[in-house]
Amino acid sequence: MTEKQNPDYKYVDEYGFDEAGLKEAFEEARKIYKERGFMREMGVGKAPAITTVDMARAWMTEGHPFTCDHSEEVCAEALKVLNAGRKAGIPIFHTTTGYWGEQQWDLPRWDEKIPMHTLDIHDDYWMAIDPKLDPQPEEPVIHKKYASNFFGTHLNQTLNFLGVDTLIVMGATACACVRHTVMDSTGYGYKTLIPRGTVGDRVPGVIEWNLFDMEAKFADVWEVDEVVKYLEGIDPSVYTKHERAND
Repeated sequence: MTEKQNPDYKYVDEYGFDEAGLKEAFEEARKIYKERGFMREMGVGKAPAITTVDMARAWMTEGHPFTCDHSEEVCAEALKVLNAGRKAGIPIFHTTTGYWGEQQWDLPRWDEKIPMHTLDIHDDYWMAIDPKLDPQPEEPVIHKKYASNFFGTHLNQTLNFLGVDTLIVMGATACACVRHTVMDSTGYGYKTLIPRGTVGDRVPGVIEWNLFDMEAKFADVWEVDEVVKYLEGIDPSVYTKHERAND
């Protein structure tokens, strides 16, 4: 489905949702959480990697059932982080979710809840990492089947080999795939960082709520400028490299 075939599409916040009021409420809740010992600073390490979560066109371009609101802004902020990482020589891993063929034998029970069958792994348009992120040839694209970037993939083994100690997570959606990736990242022992403004979703309030809750329990949430400054100070020699014999 293209944008022209979906002329009635509009952002959910056009329905009069009071996003500012929600942010104010979370600021008050943040004070209570901090008083109780939540929202401690996890901090960052010396060997970060970046992973994007489902930032393919199906999530970041209008006209697909999975399209997220304000994806243009999300991609623009994420690109700042990606470019800083590229300049510093930091490992970057993209993911997308898709399934094979008409039978889609690799499609889990998830399709009983949401239209996962619309994610055809052979669809070169919708499954491609969104061009707004300027994906580079040396940045692997991991094809996953469920929410987390870690579930059933080689991501953790690869990060371990490289010596990564910090994972920067961006993408969609805040309530599902990003959240599960963040929880697994912390569970596997990585310091986990979310740049504010680089996470998308489709429902009003979901982004703010999940950022609040993830910051309270699983990750640090920094402004994009702070993340960029952090990446600018990374020494790329900290990563383990493959030792290849000379030809």
